[in-house]
Amino acid sequence: MKKLIFLIVLIVVFYGISEFVGDRIIKGIVEKNISNSLDRETNIENLKINYLKGEAIAKNIKLNNKNFSNDLLTIEDVYVKLKSSSIFSNNIEIYSVDLKGINISYFFNLKNAKINDNVRSLSKTLKEGSGKSTSTKYFNIEKLTIQNINLSVNSPELKIKDQISLNNLEFKNVGNTQDSNNYKDIIRDFANQTITTVKSKVLKGNIQEKLEVIKNIDEDLIKKTIKEKLNINKDQLKDKLKKLIK
Repeated sequence: MKKLIFLIVLIVVFYGISEFVGDRIIKGIVEKNISNSLDRETNIENLKINYLKGEAIAKNIKLNNKNFSNDLLTIEDVYVKLKSSSIFSNNIEIYSVDLKGINISYFFNLKNAKINDNVRSLSKTLKEGSGKSTSTKYFNIEKLTIQNINLSVNSPELKIKDQISLNNLEFKNVGNTQDSNNYKDIIRDFANQTITTVKSKVLKGNIQEKLEVIKNIDEDLIKKTIKEKLNINKDQLKDKLKKLIK
């Protein structure tokens, strides 16, 4: 009986330690691979894998900006349903991934009359392949859903600050296998759509507001102000000429 109890305790302790250590190791591997793939530092606050249920839960994932302040992207909750044994193989089988509470920070400024922004920079990284994963593993997500997406638009230089709620998204077969829809292409397409949304909903609106201000300016008041300034300068010029003649 004592041997049985000891064996049960030993199994429980071993299982607990392997889960704790395994979670930390896998968390580090995931952070490193995302960071390398996107060429931007990634941090996961908490990752818990339940090998018996075949599920993983991650909290507060942050993707840092490159050449911009603050974070480019934060994800509050991630729920993954997968085949646990595949984690340790070269082909990870993922049934579903649910992302909730997505916050995208779109920062931009003007440089040489051109808009320079952090989302376009990410799209360029994915297109040129400057971000490279060090992992040799393949994965496929059968169903990917993204909910509660919030886009924050900031340009201190142009004094623009706005919030936009985006539609929920759903994708099938996302990954890096031969039969998958390439995850980098999907991220790049989403980045381009984000830029288009900002242009149509934020930039156009702010420019329109400025045009309205200009349009509503009283033309008679402008003419009167200019005339007054010219008369003042005219009198000053006359005084200077009189001094020179004397």
